[in-house]
Amino acid sequence: MATTITEALAELATIDKRLDKKARDISPYVARLDLVRDPLERNGGSAKYITEERQSFGDLLKRKIALRAAIAKSNAETFLSSLDESLSVADWLVWKRECYSHQKTMLNSLLSQARNARSEAQKQGVNIVSASEQGRPNDIVVNVDEQRIIEELEELEELYGRLDGLLSLKNATTTIGV
Repeated sequence: MATTITEALAELATIDKRLDKKARDISPYVARLDLVRDPLERNGGSAKYITEERQSFGDLLKRKIALRAAIAKSNAETFLSSLDESLSVADWLVWKRECYSHQKTMLNSLLSQARNARSEAQKQGVNIVSASEQGRPNDIVVNVDEQRIIEELEELEELYGRLDGLLSLKNATTTIGV
């Protein structure tokens, strides 16, 4: 059966809720005093109910695995382009979860260090020069282009924001077979 990735993700959330509910629903029937009548006796008894629910629980787990595998396969095979970058959806997701914050932190750190050096130079009354300029021995050399870093931060934020929309659109339009 074909379904969109968005639908599959929604189904995964529903499966998680159903798994939690099944685990809670089985609990009261695990053990009872022998002298207490089995509340599920009319339907085959508690032992039968637990067996059926455990089977259903296992089937839900298999469905969850199948959905995740189909999504992962699609994400590895589907490519997205944003700005001048083209990567698989799987790679974009890794970038978004694991790389974006490191890149942003590093750029902000470079900018902050350059600004601190500039401020310190003003306090000391010395000049700031770029790495490409010839300075005097006491001048502070800034080895980064602050304006370019600001532009890179803006591009990074634009990419991150655009990526959310592209991923949502791709998930809504990409079908997977499960």
